[in-house]
Amino acid sequence: MGAFYIMKYFGKAGAGGGTLFIGRGVVVGTDIQGAKLDGTYNVIDDRMKGVVRMTSPASGATLVTGQTLPPGKEIDLNFDFPAHNFADGNWYPMTGYGEQPLMVSFEKVRDLADEGSEFHSAR
Repeated sequence: MGAFYIMKYFGKAGAGGGTLFIGRGVVVGTDIQGAKLDGTYNVIDDRMKGVVRMTSPASGATLVTGQTLPPGKEIDLNFDFPAHNFADGNWYPMTGYGEQPLMVSFEKVRDLADEGSEFHSAR
């Protein structure tokens, strides 16, 4: 089963946010500037380790780490978070573009059922 998450992040030059689906070894979503996020992960020794490719929007992007990206630029972002409690609202360190540090936090919106399984909303 996967879930839908709110993502918040900040670096030395600002803050941002977005939404992500994380589940079944896949990470996919978008941020507030319109960047597309698409990646994969594996759970190893209670750690969720992976890489997300970020594609900057058609207007380009100014990153929270201070760099500017041209339209359509693709960069890989590696991550290593606690596998079972990363969406606890705490801030976790991550290395951004150009090896610049940033902090990221996740909040679960809701679980999403796998195809073919039943899901009952709590609403």
